[in-house]
Amino acid sequence: MENKLLDYFDNTLSLQEQEEVEAWIDSSKENREVARQLYMLHYVGQTLEVMQRVDSREALRRVNARIASSRRRVIWSRISSVAAMLFIPVVAVALYALCNKPVAAEEVVQSVEMYTTSGMVSCVTLPDGSKVWLNSNSYLKYPVRFGQERCVELEGEGYFDVAKDEAHKFVVRTNTMTVEVLGTEFNVDAYARRGRDVRTTLVEGSINMTFEGSDKREHMVALRPGQRVSIDPVSHDWNIRKVNTSATASWKEGRIVFDKTPLVEALRMIENRFNVEFVVKNPNFYEHNFTGMFTDQRLDVILEHFKRSSNMRFRTIDRYGEGNVKGYEVIEIY
Repeated sequence: MENKLLDYFDNTLSLQEQEEVEAWIDSSKENREVARQLYMLHYVGQTLEVMQRVDSREALRRVNARIASSRRRVIWSRISSVAAMLFIPVVAVALYALCNKPVAAEEVVQSVEMYTTSGMVSCVTLPDGSKVWLNSNSYLKYPVRFGQERCVELEGEGYFDVAKDEAHKFVVRTNTMTVEVLGTEFNVDAYARRGRDVRTTLVEGSINMTFEGSDKREHMVALRPGQRVSIDPVSHDWNIRKVNTSATASWKEGRIVFDKTPLVEALRMIENRFNVEFVVKNPNFYEHNFTGMFTDQRLDVILEHFKRSSNMRFRTIDRYGEGNVKGYEVIEIY
């Protein structure tokens, strides 16, 4: 079951196998605890792989064996805290090791992979001097040195401040779209969540967007500052509209800013920051707009603001089975 759990976390199982794993997880409290432990160890193992290309499956097997022989029940919150504390030094050492390693002329250029945990915002400087801020639960992959094309891969949300270089375009690839620039600032929100569109917001400069439309043809659009393109990853429907860029990018400074923000947009910002999902039971709530600024506040403090300014109430549910080892807490608004 250990190997199946790892494949489950990597989303490589068939639908039937996924259901079998979920049934096993839900069958006992002990199984849920084992799944939680493996999920976090797998998460940390992916980051360590940047340094040593460790076989994460073998590493997890050995660590899990030690846990079983000494103390099987490790408190989930403690594992999460340790993983979060380890993240920054692990990435720092990985970057140093990779950037200072001698590279033969024929050697394939290595890549750096960065992960951020829930509630964490991280900033990295790329080999060309460009800066990227990663929001919670996001993933960024880039080479230790750029070639003719400066290309990175993103899952989650990232804010890019791209160093100008007219000779080498900068490319951001997600599962849904490709962004090409020479030097500019923009925000990409590309979390892999069901029912969520993928967005790119231009703060300054100019960018070209390439994606497949609902007509199955490739589309290219150019954005102007203050514009956002949204793409449905399933239907491929898309639209462009004007937005408040200061509120869009506030997360990179540890702030959440609402400026007459509709509920659906406010909830999306909170979901990205705290790795939660909201289920709105009363559609009338979508008529509400919210104004306010939160800096490093806890989730419960922000939700209290919603409660006081409207008739909303909140309760935690779990649509994915008790334990929810794959990711996020589900909060119902009623």
